[in-house]
Amino acid sequence: MLSKTTEYALRAIVYIALNDANGHRSGIKEIGKELDLPTHFIGKILQDLVRKGVIASMKGPGGGFYLHRPAADISILEVVRTIDGLEAFKKCGMGMKHCSDTHPCPLHNDIKLYREQLLKTFNAKTIQTLVDGINTGMFFITNEQEPLK
Repeated sequence: MLSKTTEYALRAIVYIALNDANGHRSGIKEIGKELDLPTHFIGKILQDLVRKGVIASMKGPGGGFYLHRPAADISILEVVRTIDGLEAFKKCGMGMKHCSDTHPCPLHNDIKLYREQLLKTFNAKTIQTLVDGINTGMFFITNEQEPLK
């Protein structure tokens, strides 16, 4: 459902938030290495998020990416909307051009319920919610079983 770009963005923002809480600004190479993401691609994603005001960056020694507002104020939905827009939550599950409540495809009603619940969840959950889950050891953003350093 989410694009690879949005998946990478969410993981990177959570990583930035984890480090930002310790006063550390994260660089592109560090984020790429720690999360096993392509450095060039994650760099483009993060610069786009900076331009759109989701995160901030600082150049030079001690520079890197950081949050310029609380992680609790950044919803997953904001990140999804910023990167992919909300089109994935509107289009027909069977690819019909004109699928609606009055002209539904066979999956319309089922997908509509799923989509509405997912939108509510993405709106309610914040980057801080994800950070809290990682800090408890319940969730991971890396492929390794060990917690982030």
